[in-house]
Amino acid sequence: MGNKLKPKWVFCFIIFSLVLLIYGNHLFKERAKKLEDMRKKESLEFMEDGWKKYRMMLYAGANMEYTDSEGNIRIIETEPALLDIYDEVIKPYILGKIPTLGSFRITEGKRTSEFIKNFNDNMKHVKIWGAHKNRYISIAENEGLEEFKDINSFEELWEYMNKRNDEGVIYINELDIVGYDRTAQDAKFIYDYGNGKIKELSINRISLVNLFGLLK
Repeated sequence: MGNKLKPKWVFCFIIFSLVLLIYGNHLFKERAKKLEDMRKKESLEFMEDGWKKYRMMLYAGANMEYTDSEGNIRIIETEPALLDIYDEVIKPYILGKIPTLGSFRITEGKRTSEFIKNFNDNMKHVKIWGAHKNRYISIAENEGLEEFKDINSFEELWEYMNKRNDEGVIYINELDIVGYDRTAQDAKFIYDYGNGKIKELSINRISLVNLFGLLK
């Protein structure tokens, strides 16, 4: 009787082992897929962070650098240099060949304080014709931003650009193009000196680059 049951137990054990193997393989694939998805999400965030900081470097005269997973530092001064970093690290990171993506860092440059002063001046004095208000309004009001207050440092500027407006858009993206009724369409702009004197500006749209320049 015992000898007859033994093959059945062996067979059951084999089946049970196969089931565990298949299930374990399924769990492994599922975990690997989740890890890959997580790395893809982190890669997208890495690209967005790099692009935002690159734009700030251009607009505010900042310095930008990249530190890789081994601690090596590279200076970024051009868009191709940034794209090269994306090409070099994103795919290997998603495939698990490198432990981290590294990180970007921006710091104040020689002319950053000058550009911040221009930005403060333009945000306070440049007005756009508000069709729904039937009057000239501030850029902040037109773009759904909080009431503008002077920015006193590069850190404050970076914090400001990462705030979100009434539609959930970060300021740096909302201010990328300022036009009619929060679109890229042509609009009328003035520089309001605040003493009753105004100057019509000969531009139809304002970009973030313009806001860091001299408009008065």
